[in-house]
Amino acid sequence: MPALAFTDQRERLRRVVRNAIDGCAYEASREEEGGRMLVIEARRPDGRRVGVRFRGVRSSEATAEPASGSTLRLGSVGGFSLLRLLFPVHRPSGFESVRVRIEAGEARLDIVCEDAEWWEEETPAGA
Repeated sequence: MPALAFTDQRERLRRVVRNAIDGCAYEASREEEGGRMLVIEARRPDGRRVGVRFRGVRSSEATAEPASGSTLRLGSVGGFSLLRLLFPVHRPSGFESVRVRIEAGEARLDIVCEDAEWWEEETPAGA
């Protein structure tokens, strides 16, 4: 059984996205592996570059192309699960899809994915 089966995947993704890009300035986004992954790159207020890669992307859409420099903010993270409603303690094996909403200025990004990972530079660019 995967280790993630013992965690609340929605809360885990919320922490990953919040730690990665909440309050950062949007720089770019791109798809990888034919749309199965989505990468968002941003910059912290101190100049460090940071990125988040969404894995197992089921769908992604944006209300508009985020403007470079727009402040990123985590919106709602959720998803409807009939099993969770009927059996709140039931944890399905494997990965479940989670909806992540990111607000970038006036734009809104909605991503349905299985997992996410993030990274950042150790020192600000140009330092």
